[in-house]
Amino acid sequence: MSHRTTILAATAVTATALAALTGAAAQAAPTKASTAARAMNTPFVGAQGTYRHVTPARILDTRSGNGAPQGLVGAGREVSVLVAGRGGIPGGVSAVVLNITAVTPSTNTFLTAYPSGTTRPSTSSLNVAARTNRANLVTVPVGSDGRVRIYNSTGTTHILADVVGAYHGVASPTTGVGSQYYTVEPERFYDSRQDGGAYVAGEWVSVWADWGAGVNEKVTAYAANITVLQGTSSGYVAAGPTSNPSTSTVNYGKNQVIANMSVVPSSMVEGFPGFYVINRGPGSVQIIVDVVGIYTTEGGDGLRFRSLPPRRIVDTRSGIGGNATPIGANVARQYAAPPEVAGDATYTLVANTTIARPTAATYVTTYSNDIPKPGVSNLNAAAGETSANSTFVGLGAGNLFRIHNAAGQAPVIMDVMGSFELFAAPPASPSPQGAPARQTGSAATSHTPNGFHGSRG
Repeated sequence: MSHRTTILAATAVTATALAALTGAAAQAAPTKASTAARAMNTPFVGAQGTYRHVTPARILDTRSGNGAPQGLVGAGREVSVLVAGRGGIPGGVSAVVLNITAVTPSTNTFLTAYPSGTTRPSTSSLNVAARTNRANLVTVPVGSDGRVRIYNSTGTTHILADVVGAYHGVASPTTGVGSQYYTVEPERFYDSRQDGGAYVAGEWVSVWADWGAGVNEKVTAYAANITVLQGTSSGYVAAGPTSNPSTSTVNYGKNQVIANMSVVPSSMVEGFPGFYVINRGPGSVQIIVDVVGIYTTEGGDGLRFRSLPPRRIVDTRSGIGGNATPIGANVARQYAAPPEVAGDATYTLVANTTIARPTAATYVTTYSNDIPKPGVSNLNAAAGETSANSTFVGLGAGNLFRIHNAAGQAPVIMDVMGSFELFAAPPASPSPQGAPARQTGSAATSHTPNGFHGSRG
């Protein structure tokens, strides 16, 4: 098989918090309010809120009876899935990161994942059309019994869940302190339409970035949105730290445009931290990779995850969060994250964003109010389709963000499950000077990668 390599020049991939990693001062960007003015809960202690990635493992498959009784899940029914102590997930986690797949439902339906022991929220985690397969990454708070529940709305469907990681909820987990999260200004790292064309069956791409000395070896995972399009047949792509990932990341149909947010463990690729994406379908498909953040083991003032009860903060159909009208073509509507989900130290929301039956084929981009609209997308939908995807939503000053719709009239819904917040307590290990800073259009003094790259194989 031919091998094609592309080296792309770094553009405005500006890390919001990487100034803290390198000691560089982000002088041009306004900083958040003092952590003493936190409007959320108590400060983090020890390892609380850090991320622990695991080798992806299937912990639920109703086709075989793995993790739940064997058989289709009926309308209005749900399964209870034990996550603590399975798939490498330790006890004492506050939330688990799952890639959930609905397999050939009998009707159009949606799934809702939520913590065991709580009332099922009026939110959705995955929307899927009848007789298709669709996956979505979800970050789900874990109940006190170590379980999550997954509800099916209508018809019958099989449900799969692959665990990829979790956030620590206790100060001193047996596995030690995990990784902190650092936002980057959303950037398109790779687009096969501009580099060699579609990927045939078994062909892979590796993407990586040079974040600089002292940082590269500490990057443990990427927060990346992977989009596939122009598939010549149904199939799936897989992302992971090797060129032979073991589980599916994005399931796609013929000629379907579909995205799935991923937290992908990284490995050293050509001497830099990166990951691989491989086409497992029998035909060919185009692959796009957009990066929105990285996880590192750096002991500085990174961001920690706070689990929240699932809450709907935007619904343009009913007016939750703003106007009760669809978002028009090429319109970026501004929203304010409510105090129930964002405080003075909140930098990013972890949400599920849905486009509900737009009038034209479109895509939606969410981004901080403090930066220009980036050249990335969060989710795509065909005309009349309902499509959802996990979204890491950057917040600007005043906890403002924007939702941009590309075409037609698009009803948009956003459900929040957690937030990334500034670590409030001094880290145990020595830390460089500096703190995360809000991004502005002119901010260019915080750390940027020396280049990002893609190789075909």
